[in-house]
Amino acid sequence: MSEPSESVDSEVLRLRSMGRAFARISRDLGLERGVDAQRAFHRAVRGLPDPERQRVRGEEVSRLDRLAERVRADSTKSDLDRARQLKTIDRMRSQILEDA
Repeated sequence: MSEPSESVDSEVLRLRSMGRAFARISRDLGLERGVDAQRAFHRAVRGLPDPERQRVRGEEVSRLDRLAERVRADSTKSDLDRARQLKTIDRMRSQILEDA
């Protein structure tokens, strides 16, 4: 991704609020990687007025909590895969909480 764009950031925020995964958002918007969508999301969140930023952060934390529960309950994954995914979710939760 070359230049960050406010319109891309806003669209990432909108798609994420609909529950889309960052990897899917990046594909839909033609971004190179899922991490590019995550960065756009965080930029968009930081640019929101405080009450809205708090609401979006709360929604994202709830979304990540639900995802972590699904990962913990998935008996088809190895312990190593579950641990890796939970670590990623914890990192994502820390990032959104830092966007205060």
